[in-house]
Amino acid sequence: MSLLSSIRQYFQINPEDEVSPGVAQHFKHNFIVNSVENSVWLFGDSFVSAATILPVFAATITDSPLIIGLIPALLNAGWVLPQLFMTGFVQRLKRIMPFAKKMAMFERIPYLFFPLLALLLPRISRELAVLIFILLIAWRGFSSGLVSLPWQEVIARIIPISHRARFFGLARLLGQILGVIGSVIAALIFRSMDYPHTFALSFAIGLVLNWVSYIFFAMTIEPDFKNTREQQEVGLETAKASLIDFQAFKLILKSDKAFVSYLLSRSALFMGNMASGFLAVYAIQRFDLSDDQAAVFTGLLFLSGILGYALWGAIGDRIGPKRVLLVSGLLWTSAVVLAILSQSIWMFYGVFLLLGFANAGGILGELVMVMELGNDEQRPIYLGMARTLPGIFLLVAPLLAGILVKTGGYRLMFFFSLGFMAIALLFLLRVRDRARPKRRPRQD
Repeated sequence: MSLLSSIRQYFQINPEDEVSPGVAQHFKHNFIVNSVENSVWLFGDSFVSAATILPVFAATITDSPLIIGLIPALLNAGWVLPQLFMTGFVQRLKRIMPFAKKMAMFERIPYLFFPLLALLLPRISRELAVLIFILLIAWRGFSSGLVSLPWQEVIARIIPISHRARFFGLARLLGQILGVIGSVIAALIFRSMDYPHTFALSFAIGLVLNWVSYIFFAMTIEPDFKNTREQQEVGLETAKASLIDFQAFKLILKSDKAFVSYLLSRSALFMGNMASGFLAVYAIQRFDLSDDQAAVFTGLLFLSGILGYALWGAIGDRIGPKRVLLVSGLLWTSAVVLAILSQSIWMFYGVFLLLGFANAGGILGELVMVMELGNDEQRPIYLGMARTLPGIFLLVAPLLAGILVKTGGYRLMFFFSLGFMAIALLFLLRVRDRARPKRRPRQD
């Protein structure tokens, strides 16, 4: 098979996919512009990284570990909490793109102020700098939560179920590659310029790329769905009158046992993931390594993540998100077991290779799975509940991990982490994803 025919098959929609004509008409265009949007966003985010750049920047203006610890807490809380409270509004929208574009613009506004803050550091007090920084982090997190639900609904409408894994796989694959390039460029900036201009330039590049990604997102063509939606048997007639569909939440939790299992699985997964943030620190202390080994670990994560997104994107549409999540969970469990058993740094390198594959599958599988829960009419409600309800465990897990490490050491925390992951996988077995279209054999 030639490369050109392989590319055509990648975008091809077959009759058995049962895609509506409105979606099929603009599918290739929407697939391309949103893949570029996603990857360019990730490229820009590498210059304003919440995992590396922002904590280092925070450490230059404050000695407080609490302030630095607030960065992931505020971003995670901002991402998950607003979505549940937007379900009623998003569900009532006949067209999603106008609202999604407004929220996407709002999400990018705080990025305007990060380079300005860096340039103002010599002229303002440290206390004021810390205050502005925390407000910007909170704004960034909260605005990402506001755009998340309409963005997911847009993607669910324009990318059919038969092609979602390859869409997220390609977008994340390109984003990972661009993220590596971005980290190299950022490293060169920090080596060649003086503080605080290093951060100002890095933040400014991220700002420009984030707005470039918005241009591509704005090019999305939303299919013209006719208003054929009918009320479902969940009592949505009264629930739709309010912004927060408490009645719908109650009825869904009461009637959809598979969804409840998914929520429990995600909650246990968030608790199990407590080990991820401690693996590098454990390795450095366990084998008495220098701090620059963290860069090697990061490189292994990026490398296996790139390969992981390529793999899961290629097979995810055939096997379904549940299997992707199950295999990823098993790989993640294997990584933690290997961390406990490792007797050398060379064995520990395998931990991060497994972790990269597992993280890629976990992210891609979850993005696809959450769009398939419930029917299309109720999708915004399911999306909001699936994000927000387990979200509290994103905040609880690091606190519990810290307590376990302090009282019993890293290995005790790793064993607790494995226990939570086992619970997550058991609940996931009770979840069903939608049947994948059966491919007809090719006739050459």
